[in-house]
Amino acid sequence: MLDHMSTEDRRRREREAREALFIDRAHARIREDGLLGLQMSKLAADCEYATGTLYQHFESREDLLAAVAARSTRKRAARFRVIPGLDLDTRARMLAIVLADIDFAAVNPDYHRLMQYLVTEVVWANVSVARRTALLEAARPISEAVGAVVSEARAHGDLPPAREMGAEEMGLGPWALNVGMQDLANAQGLLDAYDIHRPYDHLIRHFHALLTGWRWEPCLDPDDPARVRAETDRVRAALAAAGIGADTVECERTAAD
Repeated sequence: MLDHMSTEDRRRREREAREALFIDRAHARIREDGLLGLQMSKLAADCEYATGTLYQHFESREDLLAAVAARSTRKRAARFRVIPGLDLDTRARMLAIVLADIDFAAVNPDYHRLMQYLVTEVVWANVSVARRTALLEAARPISEAVGAVVSEARAHGDLPPAREMGAEEMGLGPWALNVGMQDLANAQGLLDAYDIHRPYDHLIRHFHALLTGWRWEPCLDPDDPARVRAETDRVRAALAAAGIGADTVECERTAAD
């Protein structure tokens, strides 16, 4: 019995290591050749395995891409776990969520492009239920952080009492602004065509306009650039003190290289 368990455990570890290798190399291929340049047969050859072995791990190319995205999403989501506990007012903590994600996107541009591609209808439909579920589960700490900050804001009176929208529904507003602006910023030339520059500065001002419209205290005038910049600097300092500031981003970039 013990020998059987040891054999099963060894096989499991070997499978996990092989799958990690496929994901690592696929991520590298995406960075080198772009999303559309990733080919299953070439990837298998790069890893010195038969193409059939690769398909034993991933039912399709879309499943492989979802696995790459899930691993990066777990890294992305890890930085959100500490934000609800930061020594900041609730409005500032919501800003911290947006700023932390901007920083992640700055050093992982391939991740956001991958997510844009994955969630298009024709691609998402070809991702298996298991891989789709794993990707959504990897992102859970993000929605939990957003919901926790909104709930605390209501409990402390920073936000008016709820009428219709729950905490997650209200959190959807600033999060949708964040994701939407990142989509626009990653579409090469799109904003330039409209002579719109510094998209993340615009994102932060729109963020404050939305929260001020909700009467989220302490209020901040989005048309006061100096006040907006000062608040951004204050929150970035708190993120850095918590170990998820610009220095951490640079460390992640170095480690990835």
